Amino acid sequence: MIPLVLGTREDVVGFALAGAGGAICRTAEEVERALGALRGDEIVILSAAAALLAADRIAELEKNARGPLFVILPGS
Repeated sequence: MIPLVLGTREDVVGFALAGAGGAICRTAEEVERALGALRGDEIVILSAAAALLAADRIAELEKNARGPLFVILPGS
């Protein structure tokens, strides 16, 4: 399983060096679009800023016991 990174250009490029996929998200709409494309079984790594932009949607998705698994980068 390849994790998906949502966040700043630096976050996405940095994790891409380790083989992660990603999407640069600057607005709430971009984060929502990326979250809407999830299959449900992914590992999603979010910058703190991206997580704040879609906090309600992330909380809603976390209620699903089958995933996705969210990891929020501290202070990024």
